[in-house]
Amino acid sequence: MKKISKFGLMLGVTLLTMNLYAGTLDFTLDVKKEQGKMVTFALDKMNKIDLSIYDTEGKMIHTEKVDSQKNINRTYDLRALPEGTYFLEAESDTKISRYEISVVAATASLSSNPISEIYKPTFVNKKGLIQVSFLNLDKSPVNIKVYDKANNEVYDSDVLLDQDVKKVFNINQINDEEYTFVMTYKDKTYTKTFASN
Repeated sequence: MKKISKFGLMLGVTLLTMNLYAGTLDFTLDVKKEQGKMVTFALDKMNKIDLSIYDTEGKMIHTEKVDSQKNINRTYDLRALPEGTYFLEAESDTKISRYEISVVAATASLSSNPISEIYKPTFVNKKGLIQVSFLNLDKSPVNIKVYDKANNEVYDSDVLLDQDVKKVFNINQINDEEYTFVMTYKDKTYTKTFASN
């Protein structure tokens, strides 16, 4: 892929300052009750979320999309699961949190604190200025690439190790084009396509 540098795609890291990680982005899990192999929990500050249960080998055992007008409350009957460790993954538009489920004999317990959290990048289009923000809590390597409609690479951030990644791109420099933004972080890839104005 050829690299195109004929226009100023990248405007700068600090051109626009936005607080994209405030308030409603964070949800919390509250374990309400554990009785036998039944666990009841609530997700506060959230009314739309994907919930999945995985075994230690990464095999999905259960998944559901939950959309509620109020906070989310769920009770899971885990009697069908053999003894072992499992993971509840809660995924919103902004983050993925993983909680540990321990099934021992006739009991099951769910951790109220996540064992891992990954924040998803936020892409905002303001009249052709694309703002990409990502909260990289553990400062793991992040890479952002941008491709045009013909799949030519027009931008490569190289490796970013910042805790708060913020970039602004101007896609209005060339008319009738669309651009695909690809962010990679650990084993996850996030993609979003925008058309120029």
